[in-house]
Amino acid sequence: MRALLKRAADRLHAIEDRLTVRTQIAAAVAALSIVLVGTLAAGAALVSYRHTAALIESNLAGIASTTSARLDRFMATRQQEMKLFAELQPMQRLWQGNPAELRSALEALQHSFDFTWIGFADLDGNVVASTGGLLQGKSVAARPWFKQGLERIAVGDVHEAMLLASLLTQRANNEPYRFVDIAVPVRDASGKLLGVLGSHLDWNWASNLIKDVEANDGDTDTQLSILSKGGVVLVGPQRETTRYAGESLSGILNARDGTFRETADGRQLLTAFHVGRGYRDYQGLNWIVTASQPASVALAAAISSAQMIMAIGAATALIALSLAVLLARRIAGPIIAITQEADRIGRAHGPTMLARQSGSAEVVQLSRALRSLLRRIGLAEERTKEAELRATENAMQLQEDLLKLRQLADTDFMTGLMNRRSFLAVADDAVAFCRRYKRNMATLMIDIDHFKKINDTHGHAAGDDAIKRVAEIVNQSIRTTDKAARFGGEEFVVLLREIDQETAILLADRIRASIESATVRHGDTVIPLTVSVGLALFDEGDRDVQDVIERADQGLYVAKKTGRNRTFLMPAEDERAARAA
Repeated sequence: MRALLKRAADRLHAIEDRLTVRTQIAAAVAALSIVLVGTLAAGAALVSYRHTAALIESNLAGIASTTSARLDRFMATRQQEMKLFAELQPMQRLWQGNPAELRSALEALQHSFDFTWIGFADLDGNVVASTGGLLQGKSVAARPWFKQGLERIAVGDVHEAMLLASLLTQRANNEPYRFVDIAVPVRDASGKLLGVLGSHLDWNWASNLIKDVEANDGDTDTQLSILSKGGVVLVGPQRETTRYAGESLSGILNARDGTFRETADGRQLLTAFHVGRGYRDYQGLNWIVTASQPASVALAAAISSAQMIMAIGAATALIALSLAVLLARRIAGPIIAITQEADRIGRAHGPTMLARQSGSAEVVQLSRALRSLLRRIGLAEERTKEAELRATENAMQLQEDLLKLRQLADTDFMTGLMNRRSFLAVADDAVAFCRRYKRNMATLMIDIDHFKKINDTHGHAAGDDAIKRVAEIVNQSIRTTDKAARFGGEEFVVLLREIDQETAILLADRIRASIESATVRHGDTVIPLTVSVGLALFDEGDRDVQDVIERADQGLYVAKKTGRNRTFLMPAEDERAARAA
């Protein structure tokens, strides 16, 4: 292959040697013109394509967003209706009054609004009254909507209510009933909780909404779907199947709205999505609305526009080729002259100077530049020596920077302790040393107690302060030959060299007591802090450092389960017995 390329290059050079400067300039200008025009045409086509595609994506995103907003407004309206009904003054005497009158009021609400079933359950979960008498006298105490409704206004995601569905009239198409629950706590005038007002919305209204939007899509073959926050299709093709999962689902939920391309049933689709954000008091259930169009339909206009621009570019390139031949004649003369002058300088002996040339502004400028170049050759040599010196200094600085980077790579950014990777490398060497020279070694696994409660109560910044304080105490409590690392979150590991069991236990308890008595402040708040410690000693039966760390982690688990704020030594015999079993 290399020989073939060399032969081709030699043949090209032979052709160049037979061509005049004028011909070469004409060819170069023509090629440059064609490349520039082609690039501009391709760029314009690409911009046009992307602009048109962006408009189509924006339209799809608008459809998804509008549909999602309609879903949220519908649910917000139903939630508000239930809330207002529960708070109506005339209803106060009915909640604990005649069930028949209460049932009549519930049925009036059902006829006025779009509810499949409405019922009132007392504090024990027994349905006191309901529309149509369905489930009346039954217990709903185990139902999620009842449990949540005792505490707050709750909206449950789409589900099948088998018991209620069995009491309703079977649909003509035999499709199962699916419902969305709304539950509202009912209180008397003094604020005392009396029970829960619950309702079931027939999910069929969402299907009708999607059909209405698709019927008015302007013959763009737009297909809409509604998905749960778990990626399961609630309305649309392949219902009840998982359409998105894993990283793709996480990306959709994090982005909240956007567009992407996908393949479904062998077709390329342009898909826009929007994750519901709720409406007013309704917090939303993170339903995902997608609007999809076949890429061949959606991008047809963009492709046609790009093809038209490319055709115009090709015609322009042909015109540029003709102009290149004419321009070459005017350019060639001065360039030939300056080439001959440069050849003269190359043949001359001793110092020489380039004769001034004219013919165009560029030739004059080139002539001046070459004359200046000859005058500055000596200065350039001196600066070359200075550049070599600076290069040496830069190399030394680079070595220092690399050393700093290695330190950062081995250190936990928050605490300044070793990170997991660097700790395990040191620990493996320590185990090999202990095994070879029959020395003792111990490992501590330290975990902050109730760390999640600290984050939830005082915020993540307070949690970070707690982690830093524990790291500081641990680092101050160990010897210079010992090593401490943050394994992640609120978990720390300490490697103790040349230590026996009694001393290791004393050191672990000293660290635990120091942390318990330490003061951790976040702003004006004092945060109480304790840790649990798991301790394990190196044993000849350990395969590697991971066995010692795992045993210390088991000790930590026991310390957590038996009250926290304590140290537990996990003997090696227990681990070997568990491993043998």
